Amino acid sequence: MKTAQEKLQRHADKQREYQQRAIARQREKQSDPEWRQAQYDKQRERQSRVIERAKIKPCGRGLKGRTPLAEERLLMDKIGALPCIACYVHGIVNDVVSLHHLEGRTAKGSHSFVLPLCNHHHQYAAPPSIRAIYPWLIPVHADGTCGGKAAFESLNGTQESLYALCLEMIA
Repeated sequence: MKTAQEKLQRHADKQREYQQRAIARQREKQSDPEWRQAQYDKQRERQSRVIERAKIKPCGRGLKGRTPLAEERLLMDKIGALPCIACYVHGIVNDVVSLHHLEGRTAKGSHSFVLPLCNHHHQYAAPPSIRAIYPWLIPVHADGTCGGKAAFESLNGTQESLYALCLEMIA
């Protein structure tokens, strides 16, 4: 009768044999010029399908937008380090900001045109009691009946002038 150690050794030897045979079969297959050409043709076919699909279907990311390019990311990082530009115009420094895209997030070069805005200037209206003290604290994106681009610009200046101020501050 075999001991447990002998059984384990026999099993390990068989495993090694199986592996060596599999490696030899793989090497033989890879050295075959016809197989290599077939693999090359498959790869070319996959690449051409991807290229065709990209031509037919545009960005396709919807509201998410496209990924910023390196130079856009660099500019976004610099502008994102600024305080809320609308608060800054009124003499208040608010460092907690999110970036507002002036021309959406999907257009070419859109990530280069951003404004650092606090939550109350970007997306959500401040409570009425706070707006009574700071009437210019309304969002550029309408929140219910409060805010909107026209109201934001009438109280804080145009987005283009705020963007120009951002560029001056990072220069």
